[in-house]
Amino acid sequence: MALLTAPVLSKPAEGPMTWHGSDLCKERIAFDFSHAQAAALEDVLLRVRKAGLAVADIKPEHCHHPELDDALTQVFNEIQDGRGIVILRGIPVTDHSVDDVSTMFWAIGTHFGRGVSQSSRGDVLGRVQDETPPGAEESARGYTSRRELSLHVDLGQIVGLMCVRQARTGGFSQYESGLAIYNEILAMRPDLMPVLCRGFPYHRRGEEAPDSAPITPYDIPVFSERDGNISIFFVGEIFNAAFRDLQRAFTPEEIDAIDTYCTTARKLQFETRLEAGEATFLNNYTVMHARSEFGDWEEQEKKRLMLRLWLDVEHDARPVIPHIHIYENKGGRSGIDPQPGRLPATANYRAPDAAVRRGAA
Repeated sequence: MALLTAPVLSKPAEGPMTWHGSDLCKERIAFDFSHAQAAALEDVLLRVRKAGLAVADIKPEHCHHPELDDALTQVFNEIQDGRGIVILRGIPVTDHSVDDVSTMFWAIGTHFGRGVSQSSRGDVLGRVQDETPPGAEESARGYTSRRELSLHVDLGQIVGLMCVRQARTGGFSQYESGLAIYNEILAMRPDLMPVLCRGFPYHRRGEEAPDSAPITPYDIPVFSERDGNISIFFVGEIFNAAFRDLQRAFTPEEIDAIDTYCTTARKLQFETRLEAGEATFLNNYTVMHARSEFGDWEEQEKKRLMLRLWLDVEHDARPVIPHIHIYENKGGRSGIDPQPGRLPATANYRAPDAAVRRGAA
């Protein structure tokens, strides 16, 4: 992939994706499944079970249903062209196994895109839960920990997160419109746009293909534009790890740009808490997300469990620069292609934001 020469953007973003968190509440972005639609999900579940299909083998044609198709098309349009975020409520979880719920969640996702691998082990349906052994350091992959996760994007085009069981305490989700952050910085600190439009190198944390570099040999813009569409990419823990291993110091201008970006995002964020049977779907190129630390239950059967999807939109996808797919996957897929024998990033790839930016790591 050729090195990127990123233009400095100067025109504000427009449209419903430029929302501020103060404009939103769960009710305003919720889609509630009716009793008939919830029953339709269970019909799809029964159809898939009779066909003996594993989750990864379930295709859109297996999941069509007259009670669901038009409604989920409207949800998809809101993700792609509306605010970029929807919370679905009323997905059946009571009296269903985790496998059943996973199948229904996947079935919903097939209406939006194709599931891609979320780690080098090839998991296309991620389980977001604390997997840290007692006394061990938490993994660099935040979805297997209970720690607070700072604002970031994931590595799919659309990201879905469903609550099966919520934590005893904490586990709140925060969402920010990346386009609103862009507009705010463009208006208040245009001097930072050259840094943010150039971006940073990213660490692939040992999950890259054998013939790929461990750190991207190019910078990935925080703000980029293609065919008139502005998109965002920001994962502080990964570019901090890249700077640490490259032994590269952040410049004062880079520190200013990153801190301004994070401060602006916190000012504009919307916070809510998903409960059992609720799922968020968001446009990962325009909406960032974060999570508060959570305290879990002692009983294994009650511990917090969320399900995660990374989806590639196969028709009418948002145009983005190819560098935004930092793993350079085969066929241009997003996500992380499977790498036999490798595991998700371990604790040594963690690089706390503030410490690295100020040279303490």
